[in-house]
Amino acid sequence: MESRSESGRVIHSVQRAFALVEHLAAAPEGLRLSDLADGVGLNRSTAHNLLASLETLGYVEQPNRGGPYRLTGKLEALLRPRVEAEQMLRTRVRPLLEALSTQTGETAYLAFAAGSEYLCADAVQSSEPLRLTVTTGEREPLLGTAIGHALLAADPALAERIADTDPAAWAAHAAAVSDAAVRGYALDENSFHPGVSCIAIAIGPGAAIGVAGPASRLPRPRLADIARQMIAQSQSIT
Repeated sequence: MESRSESGRVIHSVQRAFALVEHLAAAPEGLRLSDLADGVGLNRSTAHNLLASLETLGYVEQPNRGGPYRLTGKLEALLRPRVEAEQMLRTRVRPLLEALSTQTGETAYLAFAAGSEYLCADAVQSSEPLRLTVTTGEREPLLGTAIGHALLAADPALAERIADTDPAAWAAHAAAVSDAAVRGYALDENSFHPGVSCIAIAIGPGAAIGVAGPASRLPRPRLADIARQMIAQSQSIT
């Protein structure tokens, strides 16, 4: 059974199976059938059939019949190469972040694309009393942010997915993403966070670095100078 939504075609069985997986991911100790079914809004028969399929495929296990279900390590194994690659990139980028923060006096950070958001993976905070503090693990939307626009400009497939998911929001920011692709860097001038400006460049598939701080210290000419600096210094890691 398929249905149409604003984001395109959705196969209900796939949607429901992933809802069960996501629910289990939030409960490492496992969940019983009744709790899973109620948690994702399914009847128990449907939930049981989907769990049986996931169990056959090796993504879910139920060590004791009638007991709780839990995720196996199969998803983790699938994701491990990406996680390891991201960790290696963090290690390589850290000296660049430190150098950029020292040279510009502003906060420099690394982020990875994560669905319709980006995830801050590492940050070197500005030493200035008035500064932008970026926390590792925080998330922001791709659309409307310099980091997000840099990521979208460098990844047409990601941009297409975001455009399909939220056409109205994409239309509002498509020109900024296009400008980022032409320039090689993305700008946020006192827009997403009032009083804060940011410059960002992509440094590989799904990864970008940004420098951000008070808009009063980052007029457009200085942002452009920092962008050129970032591009030149990032050559050693791309």
